[in-house]
Amino acid sequence: MNIKSANLVYFTGTGGTARVADAFERSFINKSVTVQRTELKGSPTPIAFGDVLVVLFPVYAFNAPKSIAEWLKKIEPIEGRSAVVVSVSGGGEISPNTACRSATIHHLEEKGYDVIYEKMVVMPSNFLIGYDESLSAMILHATPVIVDKVVVELMEGKRHRTVPYGIDRIASKLGYLEVLGGRIFGRGLKINDKCVDCGWCEKMCPRDNIRIIDGKHIFGNDCVICLRCVYGCPQRAIEPGFGKFMVLPAGFNLNKVENRMDHLTVYPRIRQATSQASLRGVRDYLIESNCFEL
Repeated sequence: MNIKSANLVYFTGTGGTARVADAFERSFINKSVTVQRTELKGSPTPIAFGDVLVVLFPVYAFNAPKSIAEWLKKIEPIEGRSAVVVSVSGGGEISPNTACRSATIHHLEEKGYDVIYEKMVVMPSNFLIGYDESLSAMILHATPVIVDKVVVELMEGKRHRTVPYGIDRIASKLGYLEVLGGRIFGRGLKINDKCVDCGWCEKMCPRDNIRIIDGKHIFGNDCVICLRCVYGCPQRAIEPGFGKFMVLPAGFNLNKVENRMDHLTVYPRIRQATSQASLRGVRDYLIESNCFEL
């Protein structure tokens, strides 16, 4: 496939999907492909650009976050233009997430796009269960390698589509519950006495769902539970009132993991790092990268 330009469009919460977008951008540029990049924050206007559209998103409620669906409704139909759909999760390509790209692919095809490739990319988990430093570092090391393999296959004209499990198609259709869950979670957020009124949360919320009026934090109805405000607040001043079990007590900061990676010279074997049954998808991902000993 003759790709000379690529349009990267992504939604990111705590930074994992942004790093995947970084990896795609670097890989394309290294192959002399011009890149246009758009983060879905607020209500950006779609830009028709590129030989291929790459849509990237974190998996929320077995589906894409609603920012993706909102953006797809705005795009103009373009018959036959190539598209790639990339989902990002902490668990990898396992049930119940195998249908998480289906709705996005359907929307693109309705607009005339030819979805030639789909892929699940793994990033460290920020939800329910956190990963230790070694496993997080292994994932961060493997992801650019796997992304580069995807880009090489795209340049070679290879197609890659998957068939989701039937039960996962049902789970994906239940993604609309994210709207209700996000509304409850967002309205339940609380500010503790560590707050210094710096305004970071209002500026950084990707849904523009936080307003500070007369020193009071107002949380709207448009939260998607991305957890950026909870983990990213410099003072750790935002706490969930509902759904505390979803938040890692130790917090989540990819920058810190990346900084410590510079001092990590020995990695465990893949089977040792992913011995838990719940990490089967992560194990397969690390094996695919061919970066570590089995």
